[in-house]
Amino acid sequence: MKFGVLYIPDYYPDLHKSASHYYGEMMEQIEYEEELGFDGVFFAEHYVGGYAFPSPPVFAAAVAQRTKRIRLGTGVTLLPLSNPIRLAEEYAMVDVLSNGRLDLGIGRGVLKAEYELFEIDEAESHGRFHESVEIIQQAWTQESVTYDGKYYKIREIAALPKPVQQPHPPIWSACAVTPESFTWAGQKGFNPMTVPFAYHKHEDLQAKLALYWSALKAAGHDPKTRDILGVYHLYVADSDQEAHAFAGKHFGQYWKFFGSLDNKAFKSADYQEYKGGLSKLFGNATYEDLDKADCMIFGTPERCIQRLKRAEKDYGLTYSTFEVNFGGLPHKEAMKSLEKFAKYVMPHFK
Repeated sequence: MKFGVLYIPDYYPDLHKSASHYYGEMMEQIEYEEELGFDGVFFAEHYVGGYAFPSPPVFAAAVAQRTKRIRLGTGVTLLPLSNPIRLAEEYAMVDVLSNGRLDLGIGRGVLKAEYELFEIDEAESHGRFHESVEIIQQAWTQESVTYDGKYYKIREIAALPKPVQQPHPPIWSACAVTPESFTWAGQKGFNPMTVPFAYHKHEDLQAKLALYWSALKAAGHDPKTRDILGVYHLYVADSDQEAHAFAGKHFGQYWKFFGSLDNKAFKSADYQEYKGGLSKLFGNATYEDLDKADCMIFGTPERCIQRLKRAEKDYGLTYSTFEVNFGGLPHKEAMKSLEKFAKYVMPHFK
C-alpha cells in the first residue's frame, strides 16, 4: 500500500497566524513526510471560505524545490473553472520543476459558490470537465492542439512546456458521489480518488467501485496497473480514548466549517446525486456511525492497522491518503501523529 497526505486544511487566524506561517507549517510537515517515507502529497483547489490553495501549482512548485523524492499531486484541480490550455501548461511546469513527480487529480468541484464566483453554469460542469481533460492530454502529447468542442474552441495552439513524464503524468479522477464518475474513470483508464470517510455504509462505495472495475476491464485496461486511492482523516495516539477525545473535536470543527461553505444548493442534473450539496448528502451520519464504520483513522497504531486492513479488504484500497491538519489540529500534534504512523503502522503494509 502507498501512503500520502492530502492538504485541504481550514484556516483559523488565531491559530495559524500569518499566511506565511500557515504555509510554512505545511511545508515543514511535507519535508518531514518525505523523510518518513510517505509516497505523495496532494493539494486541493478551493477559492471560497478559507481553504489553503487557490493555486495548487504555485504551492506544488515551491514544494518541488524543497523536496527530492515525494510525488506532488492535486486533490483535485477543478477543471470546469479554468482554461484547459493554461492548466496543461502550469502543471507541465510543475512536472518539469519536480523532475517528473506530478500526479494530476481532476474533478468538477463540490461547492456551488465557486461556480457562482467564476460565473460558470453548474449545468455545464460535466461537459466542461470532459472537454478539458481531452484538451490537457492533447496539449501534453501533441505538438499543437486544435479542438472544436461545445465549450472550448482552440486553433493550432502549441502548449509549452511538455511534461517530463511520458506520455504524460498519471491522471487521477475524483470519484466521490456520482456513479457515472466511477464508470467514466474506468473507461478512461484513470486512477479513482475516493472518499471512504464519507461512506458509513461500506456497501454503497463497494457498489460504485464495482462500476469502475467493470468499465476499466471493458475498455481493455489492466486492473493490476491501477491504484485505488481513499481519503481519511488521521490521528495516531497512545490510546483510542485519547485519539477520539482530541482528534474527534477537530473532526467536528472541520465538518462544521465545510457545512458552512456548502450552504448553496446545487440544482442542475449534473449534480443531481448530491441532493443539494455534499454535506447534506453525508451529514446524516453521526460521529459514532463513522467510528463504527472505520471512516476515520483515529486510534492506537494497532487500531489504525485494523481500520486500514478493512479498507484494503472492502475497497481494494492501494493508496491511503490522509488529512492530518483538519479543524485547527495543532502543527506539533500533526507532526507527532505522522511520526507514529510511519514508525508503527506503515511497516505492516510495505
